[in-house]
Amino acid sequence: MKPYYQSDTITLYHADCRDQLLDLPSHSVDLLLTDPPYGMAFEGKGEHAAPIRADGARQGVRVLRQALTAAAPALKLDAHAFLFCHWASWPDFYDAVSAHLRLKGALVWWKDRGGSGDCAGSFAPDYEVVLHAAGPKRRPLAGKRRGAVLAGFPPVPPRQRTHPTEKPVELLTHLAEKSCPQEGTVLDPFAGTGATLVAAVHLGRRAVGIELEERYCEVATRRVELALREGPQSAA
Repeated sequence: MKPYYQSDTITLYHADCRDQLLDLPSHSVDLLLTDPPYGMAFEGKGEHAAPIRADGARQGVRVLRQALTAAAPALKLDAHAFLFCHWASWPDFYDAVSAHLRLKGALVWWKDRGGSGDCAGSFAPDYEVVLHAAGPKRRPLAGKRRGAVLAGFPPVPPRQRTHPTEKPVELLTHLAEKSCPQEGTVLDPFAGTGATLVAAVHLGRRAVGIELEERYCEVATRRVELALREGPQSAA
């Protein structure tokens, strides 16, 4: 399939990742970094009121399993993977990932702020889980060892989001810098509005993104083009 957008280092496809992933070259990906549908039937508010596709209670996990099966041949033997998930869906995500990669642990992205829900009867949902996995060949993380709590990366403010579940570029840049070697390639099968692709640009890495909804591909293209004009930046 012809890319929706392509530069010297960034490629974006408007496609179902379960189909497009099959066309990637074998052992070409150093890092799988993605924020797949959680299977929580999420619905945003305001301008992001439209539901996320493939995010039904069981559909999200099924799509993830199929995507990982399609992506597996493209991963290098020493590839790393980071997948965001919800506390209620992480057991299913754990099973899906472990069928293809060695689970190294679970990171906690601490948002340092509360969220919606039973404010008086439950603790604030101020975190998300990030599963960390790796291929059969060991490749150390870059830099000094860090703790499993990812702090200091505040969520994107609602009015600045281009996607209802958008992750901060600074957080994705941090994860990519730790786990993708220089000249390496990052893969995001659920690219959304391109935050992972922008992070790759900031680090001078190559990246391949796949997104099902064209409206998000349009936004991702604009964000990537802006990042390319600004040039590489240091990680957070």
